[in-house]
Amino acid sequence: MAPSSGHVMRRARHILSLLSLGGVLAVGIAVPAHAASGPADGRRVLGAGRHVDALYPVVEDGGLEVRSLTADGEADPEQLVLHIPDTASSRIALPEEYGFLGEPGSDAWLSSQTQDPSVVWPGWSFEGISGGVLKGTVAIDLEGFSYAGEASSPTFAVTRPGGFGSKKVSQLIVPGSAFTGVSGEVGAHTHANWVFTDQGTYDIDFRVHATLADGKAVEDSATVRFVVGPVPDAQKAPAPRKIRHYSESADGLVLTPDKVDAEYFVGQTVNVTAAWKAAGEDAGYRWFLKKKGEPRFTEVPEQDSSTYTAKPDRVLDGAQLYAELVQDGETVKTSEPTTLHVQAHEPTTRLTVSADHPEYRVGDTARFTSKQAPRTDDEHYHWYLKRQGETAYAWIEESRLADQELPVTAGLHGAQIVARLFDADHAVLAESAPLTLSVKGRSGDAPAVTATVEQDAEEHAAGRRAVFTAQVDGADGDHSVSWYVRKSAENPFTRIEGAQGRTMERAVPADWDGAQIMASVTGGDGQVLAEGTVPVVKVTPAGKPSAAAEDEAASSGATVWWIAGSAAALLAVLAAAVLVRRRGRSDGVPATGDEQG
Repeated sequence: MAPSSGHVMRRARHILSLLSLGGVLAVGIAVPAHAASGPADGRRVLGAGRHVDALYPVVEDGGLEVRSLTADGEADPEQLVLHIPDTASSRIALPEEYGFLGEPGSDAWLSSQTQDPSVVWPGWSFEGISGGVLKGTVAIDLEGFSYAGEASSPTFAVTRPGGFGSKKVSQLIVPGSAFTGVSGEVGAHTHANWVFTDQGTYDIDFRVHATLADGKAVEDSATVRFVVGPVPDAQKAPAPRKIRHYSESADGLVLTPDKVDAEYFVGQTVNVTAAWKAAGEDAGYRWFLKKKGEPRFTEVPEQDSSTYTAKPDRVLDGAQLYAELVQDGETVKTSEPTTLHVQAHEPTTRLTVSADHPEYRVGDTARFTSKQAPRTDDEHYHWYLKRQGETAYAWIEESRLADQELPVTAGLHGAQIVARLFDADHAVLAESAPLTLSVKGRSGDAPAVTATVEQDAEEHAAGRRAVFTAQVDGADGDHSVSWYVRKSAENPFTRIEGAQGRTMERAVPADWDGAQIMASVTGGDGQVLAEGTVPVVKVTPAGKPSAAAEDEAASSGATVWWIAGSAAALLAVLAAAVLVRRRGRSDGVPATGDEQG
């Protein structure tokens, strides 16, 4: 007997891999739901490919208000129903990577981060807030959820592809987990995967909060209603669900990185949270770190809360981290170590920075402009400054746009500025070469000392020795030169061990590609007199010819082909002349004097 159409629909599901959840294609179209009593009573139902920014905060009259943005304009979230009907593309078998949500292979319903014409396409947007209104980012926190339907233990997750290669599940919001919120820059617009374990009505409570430019904290709450499956004509009001936090079942001290498998890109922030079911509110924590190649763990200073936080520079790649929970001065629980992984994105564009003037006077305002080539859709920038004598770049507070202004002070002479481009997950996509500022008219100037750095080649093969030479002018005999390196998109300069004097010779490692090399000239009193840099070091992988070598090879090849082509053309001309001569003789045409011989 042939299966019924309903049975076929129930079984026609996609076993989705993680990657397909990041970009699933719609293969079915649902009939849009009609307004009805029950969960849709008095609300507008958005389904069948309708786009909505479910959370669309705006700032008005000194306060923050959460709205929704639809194709028809702004709306109160409580006026809408976001509908995920049961379609061939929305019903899936839960992938193994979603084991945190339910039994792999069980039914689940999906609205993907790429638009599926059969279901609603929800996201969130901070585009309704103007630049300069806020200090910092906008945060969305899960407050809880209510449910109406037949399931006994319904739940949901908001996720995006994550990890290296974007082939894993990055949890953003999962009830009962350590993942309970997201944040973003003003102007950001985000879509994600919304996965529900059961059909029914979900009222999801969110709190959105931010800080105004004047330091005032603002917030608002909103409830977003999803209906998964058919919209019932009548239904009891959704009842609040008790959410059991994951720490309540943690028999030991459990570490949870905020990125999948503790895989971080340069530019992001490492957050690892420690939790134990019996931890008291007055518990303290100690964190211990062992970087790759180090013989033992050492305590991390000034990290005493339940969350370890750090910038993921490449020095943390392969580092191991564990925590101790301390009560009354005694260690009562120790976690297993977790391994951190850090990579840098390959640049997605070339970012350049230009200044409005080659030099400035104290009191001027310097204006810097960045440009992408090729142009991308990414518009999330930060600017960083390093004054002469400092060993790290520091973020210029509230620098978030493609262009930046900077009041000029005497202390900015010799300072360097860079711009970085980020993706929506705050990973660095590109960094500009640094610009060095020149400030004239400084009072009490000492005799000028200058330093420049030359390198023996424009490009270096990884593992090969390279020579960097500092040219120092204006310094007396009682000075020294030290050498530092800063890897691309990172802030700190690291002292190069054993590199002292005006010449540095080193085997260049592959991860110096894009790095900045600095020679620091120090006087006898320890004061930094001048700095010279190679702004961007170019390193090619071992065995791969440099760009210059490739150009030379291409040029040589072109020359060979030109010579060969010219020779062939000359032979063709000679052959044609001989042929004409022979034909002329056969036709009785006398040879010219040039042809007699």
